[in-house]
Amino acid sequence: MPEVDQEIGGTRPVAFEQDIGELEALIEEFTSRGVKLQRQRHPIFGKMTDEDWLRWGYLHMDHHLRQFDA
Repeated sequence: MPEVDQEIGGTRPVAFEQDIGELEALIEEFTSRGVKLQRQRHPIFGKMTDEDWLRWGYLHMDHHLRQFDA
């Protein structure tokens, strides 16, 4: 799916430090306000509850942080 493939519809990592700053800002925004996640469909898993989204987000972030030994 284009939205999950950085070669098609995703973003390529061209400015790593800038990407880190944007990610930190998005994490802060996401965790500081109450959002209704279940309105969004995951492109692979389909409809998910808020709890499912939060767990998936944690696991996904953990996976990528481990990739970079962070």
